Amino acid sequence: MLRLTAMRRMSALVPLLAAILVGCADSGGAVGSPTSPPIIPVAEAATLPTSTPVPPTATSVLPTFTPVPTSTPVPPTATPAGPTVVPTPSPRPAGTAPRVGLQAGHLNASELPDELARFRTSTGARYGGVSEADLNYDIAQRVQALLEAEGVIVDLLPATIPPSYDADAFIAIHADGSAASGPRGWKLATPWRASRAAQQLLDAVAASYGPATGLPQDVGGVTVNMRGYYAFNDRRHTHAIARTTPAIIVEMGFMTSAADRAVLFDQPGRVASGIAQGVLAYLAQRDPSDGAALLPPDFPNLRVGEAGAILRSAPSDDARQITRIAAGQRLFALDRRDGWYQVFSRDFPSAPGWIREDLLETTSEAFPFPTTTNP
Repeated sequence: MLRLTAMRRMSALVPLLAAILVGCADSGGAVGSPTSPPIIPVAEAATLPTSTPVPPTATSVLPTFTPVPTSTPVPPTATPAGPTVVPTPSPRPAGTAPRVGLQAGHLNASELPDELARFRTSTGARYGGVSEADLNYDIAQRVQALLEAEGVIVDLLPATIPPSYDADAFIAIHADGSAASGPRGWKLATPWRASRAAQQLLDAVAASYGPATGLPQDVGGVTVNMRGYYAFNDRRHTHAIARTTPAIIVEMGFMTSAADRAVLFDQPGRVASGIAQGVLAYLAQRDPSDGAALLPPDFPNLRVGEAGAILRSAPSDDARQITRIAAGQRLFALDRRDGWYQVFSRDFPSAPGWIREDLLETTSEAFPFPTTTNP
């Protein structure tokens, strides 16, 4: 159930949020009034059925978390004894507790800034009288309580993200819907070019969410819109996370599936525990001094050479062929491994695959991203 007391408590976070906002040089965009609270209460009529918290079971106990002090950035030395340390762009003072942003997807979407005006009418999935924004907000509050109990600083955010939001982790909380009742299960995604830290965050939450909820994974269900989520896109939007903020988007399950609703609506404590366990596990295992882990990979703009190319499911000539791509097709590189590039092709948005590096050329032309919609 949505709680007004939690909303009043959120007003006290405005000064704290203002202190972490960082200007973004990539694009402009209207910024909301600095006097407005980050969360505006959702109508009281939108209540979730049976939203009593369910404590974690003995098999899903939250790991003990001790905040790890962030080391003062150390400049690279000439000694080859160890890897070069890349300082975190926004270093934290020693002893600072980790900060996590939890976004309740679609919450207060009507207040999105002008640069995201196309998403103002997006309320997500719905079942009965419950909107996705209601469900996302309810779960986000529960995750917030679990993380704060372990000493983590939590920012509970609506659809609008502070410009260049800088945190130790960012989790966008969403739920799915379908015109059919059959689809079900959860899925997670990182931004297109994921940093090592973002991948570690995804792995940690994936390892905890399934066992905690008992829900199946929607294997193969990750969409272009998930990985191209607007809050991840600091190159295009001012109201997006900082490039060095590890981030994932969580689709908790399908509101249109009776089996999934039995957990999402009736046992929300298990859902929140599954997310919180993973976040705490990630925070406990990360190395705050490893700034390089926060940097997404940077690859050149690519296009297919004159001979054309085969898009494969893995970086191997023996891997399954997804499709053949014609010469001149522009590609967006996601990863590079052993003479292969993992690429995204605009003509095949649901099937990122691998192409041999010797079949590709670099180009000065930017990749023409498709217009994304809100997950």
